Amino acid sequence: MVSGPGNSFCPPALIATRMAPPRLAEGSVQRDRLLRRVCSRKGPVAPLCLVTAPAGYGKSTFMAQCLHHLEGLGVITAWLTLDSDDNEGEQFFYYLAAAFRQLNPSFTRNLSEPHRNLDTPAGVRRLVTGFLGSLDATRRYTLFLDDYQHIENPRVHELVQYLLKHLPDNLCLFIGSRSLPPIRLSRLRAAGELLEIDSGVLGFDGDETGALLREVNQLQVSDDEVALLQSRTSGWAAVLQLAALSMRGSVDRGHFARAFSGNHGSVADFLAEEVVAQMPQSLAFFLRRVSVLERLSAPLCEAVTGDRQHSVDLALLRDARLLIQSLDDVGYWYRLHPLFRDFLLRQLESAGADERVELHRRASAWFEDEGLIPEAIQHAISAGDHGRALDLLDEQGVSQIAQGHISQLLGLIRRLPETLLGESQKVLVQLTWLQVLSNQLHQGRRMLDELKARSATFELAQQVEVHLIEANLYTIDDQVETAGQLAEQWLPQAPEDPVYLRPTFRLIQGFVCYHRRDFAGAQTVAQELLAIPTEADLVYNKAYASCLDALVCLVGARLKQGVDAMEVQLRNLLRFVLPSSQLIALMESMLGVLYYYRGDLQRAESSFQRGLDAQRVIATVDLVIAVTRARVQLLFRQQKHEALLDYLRETEQLAQARGWKRLLACLIHERVRILLALGEQPQARSRFDQWQRERATFSGLPGHARDSLDYWSSVADTRLRLAEGDIEGAEIQLQPVLREFLNGENRFRAMELHLLLARIRLAAKRDMLAKQSLENALALDTDHSTVQLFRDEGEEIIDALHSLKVDLRQAPDNARHQIWQRQIETIITPFEGAPSTGVPGRPSELSETTSVNELTKKELATLALLVEGLSNKEISDQLCVSINTVKTHLKSAYGKLGVSRRTQAVRTLKRLGVFE
Repeated sequence: MVSGPGNSFCPPALIATRMAPPRLAEGSVQRDRLLRRVCSRKGPVAPLCLVTAPAGYGKSTFMAQCLHHLEGLGVITAWLTLDSDDNEGEQFFYYLAAAFRQLNPSFTRNLSEPHRNLDTPAGVRRLVTGFLGSLDATRRYTLFLDDYQHIENPRVHELVQYLLKHLPDNLCLFIGSRSLPPIRLSRLRAAGELLEIDSGVLGFDGDETGALLREVNQLQVSDDEVALLQSRTSGWAAVLQLAALSMRGSVDRGHFARAFSGNHGSVADFLAEEVVAQMPQSLAFFLRRVSVLERLSAPLCEAVTGDRQHSVDLALLRDARLLIQSLDDVGYWYRLHPLFRDFLLRQLESAGADERVELHRRASAWFEDEGLIPEAIQHAISAGDHGRALDLLDEQGVSQIAQGHISQLLGLIRRLPETLLGESQKVLVQLTWLQVLSNQLHQGRRMLDELKARSATFELAQQVEVHLIEANLYTIDDQVETAGQLAEQWLPQAPEDPVYLRPTFRLIQGFVCYHRRDFAGAQTVAQELLAIPTEADLVYNKAYASCLDALVCLVGARLKQGVDAMEVQLRNLLRFVLPSSQLIALMESMLGVLYYYRGDLQRAESSFQRGLDAQRVIATVDLVIAVTRARVQLLFRQQKHEALLDYLRETEQLAQARGWKRLLACLIHERVRILLALGEQPQARSRFDQWQRERATFSGLPGHARDSLDYWSSVADTRLRLAEGDIEGAEIQLQPVLREFLNGENRFRAMELHLLLARIRLAAKRDMLAKQSLENALALDTDHSTVQLFRDEGEEIIDALHSLKVDLRQAPDNARHQIWQRQIETIITPFEGAPSTGVPGRPSELSETTSVNELTKKELATLALLVEGLSNKEISDQLCVSINTVKTHLKSAYGKLGVSRRTQAVRTLKRLGVFE
């Protein structure tokens, strides 16, 4: 397009549709979560926003929403969709010039002038300088460049690079691309001037997936079906929409969600046309072959495929957004997107069985050489080499169990033919261990009976191990005294080898001490086991000993000590096992409890997320109770009410399935507490009375279980009496429970009861006695690190702590009072911040009014009915929307108002006179 001698240069005709953002479909899902991340009230939060993801992740739609949002803020915007023709330097320039004319119509550069110097850096600089010089310094501008993956011409990249280097403060740039652009970004990253939105961020979350299915596609789907589809697709917008269209004709939508894969017709077509067809054949061939692997690394891929070039380029393939995702921070392990892998595996099947078998055989050999035995067994089974899989289990199975690969090994053994399992006594023992440790006690008992029937032929070590499995079964079944009796009987007979026999019996004795409230004895056992030099076969004992030690630190109100010890042990065990070990996850969940009560909510959330699956599988009831209480309160404070109710239901199902009556009692207390906090007093009373009737039917419970049921029921009853205005009855109900714990070593429970007593006394207007209860609670805090326990009792306690802090300052100076003042300051600090902290507080009237102005019409309509006292169901009927939509509007409105529940919202709205 450069003019030659004697020719006149003619600028290209511009295609208008390339200069306009894509039209937003009616009812499309608004990405408010991402808009808040990308835009402040003044405009974009960074000079460059880079949006990169594979096809169909909604890059263009999201950028179009950003454009409309920014226009609403008064920002002047321009849009340019790129294509492969823009690799001609002049063409890109003319479109870019037209985009700048959208930003500033006064830009009048003569577009008919030929620009033969675009191939030189100096020419690029002059062009960009001219563009930037045309902008009004008093206005704000944003330029959107979409589909940048089409650009290959280095001159165009240089132009964009120069533009980024010289962006004025009032101009921001959005780039959308399927791959990372080959432009230098390190300076912008280091300066905090780059915001990157990739597929992990851009993918729909649970709320957005629900909105797409329910509101956009008008589908009646359950929360479980929404969560399953969101998980299977990783929030991939185009694939979710294809799933929604297919679900319309599905009779059993639950089955559809469970069976949905990359081989679904419309999804397979999308992947074939939009992903595979766009890549070189050699790359497509490589990806099909590595699809046999659940995770990828360069050495593994090379060993399996023999393709060194593509193997070492995994990081580049990830950066090219070819549906390859990193699994670690160092760039060693990767994985294919699950739906993409499904699709590739189906393509590989058409190539014939021999190739698949050989790929699995090579993978098994590589994993065995690396000491990654579960995956070596998995690929041996997939290759049909059951004999090799059995050999690996014989040699390494017990060691892998000790390292925490419980669920993975159980699944692998179940893939082997039953006739083959009977040939190996070692594998039968392993299978029994796995059934018991994964809480499948019915199957575990059956396997134990089979082993006992054979025990006459066993050596001493094998006989002892059978009884050790039995003792573990009783421990998990919450029959701790019976487990202790077995430990007393068989520990003296246990040989030194295998190395895990004696420590595991001692661990059971430690839990017996804990249940007898001999916390000093329990900690002695835990410390004894933790002092043993660590080796791989002792990871199970070390992990559980750490969790027992953490429980003792929790009841002793020594949170700092517990956190320090657990962090040390985690670092220690990670030298022997991978982070994927369920035992590591179990420890992390217990660490999350300690983090939570110390007030470190962010680290608590992270630890809980990693440890929840392990809690459901291999935890004892005491660990589950500790995690459940902290997790429930954390979800409530985060205002994740739907997730909270789901978690309560799931944990109740777990308790029913395991027969854990102590967990059921704890759950009724937590449910009553949450319902009262939400203002649902009649429902709280109804659930509690139902529990009391159910509890009366229990019989044959061991002593520690009866004591636990009495405790949780009494505290729940106290909370109900207080909420119902029976203040005297609440204190009468609480006093004997408090005396019991004051006489014991469970300082944490005693602290909690003192705080509840303080609330009762505040309600009775006995403020001095309430402050005395607060001082008693502070005095029980061994290392002065308990924070969240005080916050969780609500605003009345926070107000009283404010007053107590003033009193302590005026009291005679002593070291204890100074420590308490610092602790109180830590406790109350979040309550003095802005409502954006997500913690109920006292936002200023200005901030509340500003938040009210941000409420949408739908949210205001929903809140108006809420103030009138209508239930969610009545609001749903009145507005002709689903209950889920009502909940979505309320969740958003609560966040803007800085409240966490219905009663707070009503009080805030009435104070501000919003509906007067």
